[in-house]
Amino acid sequence: MISRSAVLLLLFLTTFCVGEEIVVEKDGKPLFQYNIEPTAAASKAAPHYSRTGYIHPLYSPSGKVVTGDYAADHPHQHGLFFAWTKSNFRGKKTEFWNQAKKLGDVRFRKRGKTEETEAGTVHHFEQTFTSGKDSDDPILLETWRIEIPSAAKPYFQFDLTSTQTCATDDPLNIEKYHYGGMAIRGNVQWIAKKEKEEEPPGKMITSEGKNRLEGNHSRPNWVAMYGPVDGDVCGVAVMCHPKNFRAPQWVRLHPSKPYFVWAPMVEEPFSIEPGKPYVSRFRYVTFDGEPDRNLLENIWQEFAASE
Repeated sequence: MISRSAVLLLLFLTTFCVGEEIVVEKDGKPLFQYNIEPTAAASKAAPHYSRTGYIHPLYSPSGKVVTGDYAADHPHQHGLFFAWTKSNFRGKKTEFWNQAKKLGDVRFRKRGKTEETEAGTVHHFEQTFTSGKDSDDPILLETWRIEIPSAAKPYFQFDLTSTQTCATDDPLNIEKYHYGGMAIRGNVQWIAKKEKEEEPPGKMITSEGKNRLEGNHSRPNWVAMYGPVDGDVCGVAVMCHPKNFRAPQWVRLHPSKPYFVWAPMVEEPFSIEPGKPYVSRFRYVTFDGEPDRNLLENIWQEFAASE
């Protein structure tokens, strides 16, 4: 017999497949789409920019899309994605971010189980990092555990835990660089039409109250990116758990484009070594209107206290 709490949970959280995408809903509204095949937008870009194993679109509670994909200025940035930049494996250069270099690829591997709990729903997805699109030999295997609370809130929220493990007996070496890691690309409407002459309509603010220029390469607890989409303001905040490697991690906040990334290699290199999984955890909050810093700080405090 299904308990009353389980029935209520099913009313709150729904998952279904549409073509080659996995769509997750919250309270009957779309929350995000996880792409297991290249989207229609991929056909408009060069083949090396094609990617799977990432989230886009990501929605605000009112249904506004807060992420972007295959943007003309940066077609290698894909919604909510994880990509290391300057790196090497077995003495050869690897690059999972700048796809035009053709030195690495990240792709969907398989969908794991979906768990229903009293607190919410947990989804599992797996990605593979290889040395290029022509290679099926994995360098890293990555799992995403995405936990969505069932409780109704005026904002959308989910926690994403990424676990990266070496697929061989050799490490992946992440070199010192000014960006790379867990990233998010914002809506194309947050770019100024005349970039050098106008302030971009998309804004950023960190937990320390810094804007995109002041906050670049700072080490905040969270970053919010927001702006008008189809005439209404909405946005997304990303929070870095204090137990993450080198937390609070540095952030690369682009001075004009709508994207930022948590980058633990800004000042020092490191390696992902065999037998030592690289685990990082982030909380995503999407909202309508201007960001409420007090609310985001309370959400951060709750996240920071969680195991």
